[in-house]
Amino acid sequence: MGLDAVVYRNREHVEMGRDGEHAIVIPETGEVYFEDDRLARKYDHKRKAVEHRLGNISAAAELCDEVTRLIGPESMTVQRILYSGTHGGDTIPLSDLPELSAELHVIRRSGRASAHLHQLVGALEELIQAAKEEANPIVFV
Repeated sequence: MGLDAVVYRNREHVEMGRDGEHAIVIPETGEVYFEDDRLARKYDHKRKAVEHRLGNISAAAELCDEVTRLIGPESMTVQRILYSGTHGGDTIPLSDLPELSAELHVIRRSGRASAHLHQLVGALEELIQAAKEEANPIVFV
């Protein structure tokens, strides 16, 4: 068990030709899926713009403690990402990305972040960039 995050490709960015008639989009996540198993398999590798494993349960707890020491327990990074090593189904909407980006900038500039925390910051920055490009939220899976 662990914490994974994904940004789904925007429906407009997935070339499906006539198969697009059968595509279904989940509005809350932007995920494109198909009820037809053949089509689902055909497009499975094209549905995600970026996906990252952020850590297992114990790594998330350690990172949560570290971020709490660096920027405080009320930060979005603690409250919305690292509060649990498993919280599938949660999202970070586009409207919250500037706040998250600002926190990551503070962490990166602190000079006291561990190598593991720097990896997390890099992964989150990549997810933020993809979310902006795809106009879809970050989704925890």
